[in-house]
Amino acid sequence: MAWIPLVLSNLVYLIYKRSKVKSIFLVILGTLWLLFFPNSPYVITDLIHLTVLKDLYANNGNISFAYWIDFIVINLFSWTSLLLGAFSIYQIQYIIMSLYNKIISWCFVIIASVTGGYGILLGREYRLNSWEAITDWSKVTGIIERSLTSNSFFFCLLFGLFIGIVYVTIYLLINCMSASNQGSKTFT
Repeated sequence: MAWIPLVLSNLVYLIYKRSKVKSIFLVILGTLWLLFFPNSPYVITDLIHLTVLKDLYANNGNISFAYWIDFIVINLFSWTSLLLGAFSIYQIQYIIMSLYNKIISWCFVIIASVTGGYGILLGREYRLNSWEAITDWSKVTGIIERSLTSNSFFFCLLFGLFIGIVYVTIYLLINCMSASNQGSKTFT
């Protein structure tokens, strides 16, 4: 599921670059991207299993080897998923910046980050899946109504901030590398 946003952003990017008929396809795929985007950063919440299942990992006061395997595996999947999500935002932001301007594109990043935080909340706390927005709209609207609380608001902001920090880090790395390579003819 974490790959879906990158696949969708690649489709949006290809249509933007190569197609003459853009608007309706970009809107549909962009909406689908936003719907599935939270699946990428969502994986970081699987770290909760290391805490919830801590009794399974402890043996006479020592942490078992299984804990460290799970720790590495969950972190690798989380890191990969965060990168996939960040690169998908990067592609969509590029298109928005090309169509409008830098300020609007960064407003999009903020909205996508906070919306991603809300999607994580809906998935982790309310066990809602992205495809249910298409297949079971009444379930989605009921969950949205129940989820509008002050705790949910802070959860969304917290995860939105996390997503935003990860994205800005990736953005700066990409653009710093790009800027430093523009001065040289070859990469060393």
